[in-house]
Amino acid sequence: MKDTTIVILIDALGWTLAERFGFSFPDVPYRARLRTVLGFSQAALTSILTGLEPDEHLLWMMYSFSRDQSPFGWLRLMPRSVSARRLWLRRLIRWHLRFAGGVRGYYSLYDVPREVLPYLDIPAKGDLFAPHGAGEASTIFDALDGEKAPFLVWDYRTAEDRAFAELEAAVLARKAAFYLLYTAGLDSDLHRYGTHDPRIQSHLAWYRDRIERVVSAARKAGNARIIVLGDHGMCDVNTRTDIMQPVAALGLEIPRDYIPFYDSTMARFRICSDAAGERLRGLLCNQPSGRLLDSAEIARLGISFPDGRFGDLIFLADPGAIISPSYMGGADIAAMHGYHPDAVDMSSVFLSNADVPGPNLSLCDVAGLMLPGFTPGPRRDAE
Repeated sequence: MKDTTIVILIDALGWTLAERFGFSFPDVPYRARLRTVLGFSQAALTSILTGLEPDEHLLWMMYSFSRDQSPFGWLRLMPRSVSARRLWLRRLIRWHLRFAGGVRGYYSLYDVPREVLPYLDIPAKGDLFAPHGAGEASTIFDALDGEKAPFLVWDYRTAEDRAFAELEAAVLARKAAFYLLYTAGLDSDLHRYGTHDPRIQSHLAWYRDRIERVVSAARKAGNARIIVLGDHGMCDVNTRTDIMQPVAALGLEIPRDYIPFYDSTMARFRICSDAAGERLRGLLCNQPSGRLLDSAEIARLGISFPDGRFGDLIFLADPGAIISPSYMGGADIAAMHGYHPDAVDMSSVFLSNADVPGPNLSLCDVAGLMLPGFTPGPRRDAE
């Protein structure tokens, strides 16, 4: 690797948001609209770092379905009266995931019920921001590690004010050939306040100041390729739709008939009997504020998993609608992502001080732009 590269990845930095608030930099003049993938940040970040669609890198959602290899299987032995909300049980679950399940990546237990957890798995067990972090898929960190190129990473575990300060100092001191800073602070604020709140504009202004300082440090250190991007956009919430209650009213049993997972914008179902599948399909085809995805669209979206590991039926909410109640908790959400990638507010933005291939890019294009010559595919040691 010959050129110094600085990547600043801001979770939820959407194209619409950047245009509305004039988020731009004189020294980073090239820009493109960045099409996201269907899913949440795990899917988007993995596609950015691997150059692969979700059904190629296999880390689409935080939870997949698994009867036989679930790291939560031992919960079946616990008395059914013990709630997964009990603090001691949640601590035990986290300990077991780390030391018995080998989970090093980000996850949250949210409000997933006790009766569902034993039939779920966590596909992303590695640290996505380190070599070997995306399972068998190669990431830019695997490529950098293979080239023995020195790199530094700041992710969600570092407070963003500290991360930007350390990045600026490291660039000025020429400590590495590749730098990546990922922050989820904007995503958190957008969920809480919505996309039009003045606090969002202030947060973007703070990013602009810190990024300009990093650009100045790079100039003093001998210049660098600079990339600023997001992973998805954000849509203000205006509707809530209840999927859980109509499904429960069907009288089907977990896990005999089906296993559900209710996300903020998607309801996914593992079907365990043909009769249950027909009844669920009939119900979901007639639910308001969303639709059941057919197999052709699932394939076009790059989320086709023939083994059904992420669900046999997928209901997707319309932009602006959220599924409530869900397993994501009861807090009010002002804005959300995870909608169809074609939705107007879902695209992200790609900014660079080097020319870009065109005005429209996809997340899968990013890895090759961050690390020219990077070839998406399996890790060499995983082939």
